[in-house]
Amino acid sequence: MSIVDEIKKARRPIAKFEVLHAIAERFSPRVISEEPIPENHIKSILEAARLTPSARYHQPWFFYYVKKGTAPYEKIKHCIPDRNGWALNASLIIIACYIREESPGTINNWAQYDLGAAVISLVLQAQDLGYYSRQIGSFDALETKRQFAIPEIHIPFTLVAMGKMGTEKDYMIAEKIYVEKDLIPPIRKEKISKEIVA
Repeated sequence: MSIVDEIKKARRPIAKFEVLHAIAERFSPRVISEEPIPENHIKSILEAARLTPSARYHQPWFFYYVKKGTAPYEKIKHCIPDRNGWALNASLIIIACYIREESPGTINNWAQYDLGAAVISLVLQAQDLGYYSRQIGSFDALETKRQFAIPEIHIPFTLVAMGKMGTEKDYMIAEKIYVEKDLIPPIRKEKISKEIVA
């Protein structure tokens, strides 16, 4: 069995009941191919985020993205800590921002919740198109704003590294620690709900 097949076997969620194909196939590898994502696919991925529901239709999100091999991609290196260095091989990195204050003195208390919904929408759309995503919470948000002159109103909250899953060759040259981590099966909670009957 190839290393890619081993990782897919270890990491894919095991659904107890029928779910959407993109959910059943989704997991977050650390070795992502630098193969470019076509522009029409990037548009589809971001369109899924645009169509996400939000509180009072405020849509408190904004997404910036950088493509591997461009000058802006070199800048993102200053924003990602070494422990997440695996992300720098991804074809695409999306900077997901929330908008907390829509007008002076008006705070949207659901902005981060709505951004999360938009991010999972684009992640699942990407998965449906054959691209894997891994999100990064530990990055330098202030440096990200500085590097890309992001407006004050847009608050970077997470990065999404995206692309095809790494090939056998990619895994052979990847840092050993990333390969080892990708082989560890995730532990998922068994009980997450309870019907209220009285």
